Amino acid sequence: MILYIARHGESLGNTGEDTGHDPKLSVKGKKQAELLGERMKNLRLDAVFSSPLTRAVQTAESTAFFQNMQVEIIPTAYEVENETTEEAYIRAKNVIDTVMSRFKNDERIIVFAHGTFNNYLINAAIGFPVRDDFNFCQENTGLTCIKFMPDGKTKIEFANDYCHLSPLGEIEY
Repeated sequence: MILYIARHGESLGNTGEDTGHDPKLSVKGKKQAELLGERMKNLRLDAVFSSPLTRAVQTAESTAFFQNMQVEIIPTAYEVENETTEEAYIRAKNVIDTVMSRFKNDERIIVFAHGTFNNYLINAAIGFPVRDDFNFCQENTGLTCIKFMPDGKTKIEFANDYCHLSPLGEIEY
């Protein structure tokens, strides 16, 4: 199985325009989501999952559109808030276990969530404990690819890849 983990596009919360609990995507964030959707359109995906928060759902909708699929909400994939590291990690592990119990073969799945929670998701997926002195960076629409091999090994193919944003001038070569 191949698991993609993506962070939502730039939100009005990221820009400081909306400091509420559930901000929408900014204009730039909508373009980032579109570019990620276009990047993923030629891959066969078997499911598009999202956090229930608006910014993640809006980002996931672009990829789902190009896949001619619906976004499936994972209610527990929300951002880390007022919980211990252990509680957040357990929640992330439960999300990974839920996805893994449903898909076991050569499927390709994508989960859209949030920067801090994605760190927990990646750690849970590869079986690493979360450490205070290390995290997996997740830029807006940064994409991480984790492969679960038939021999039981897990490989990170790439992490926080956002090459799809080059049309926005966000990548310098």
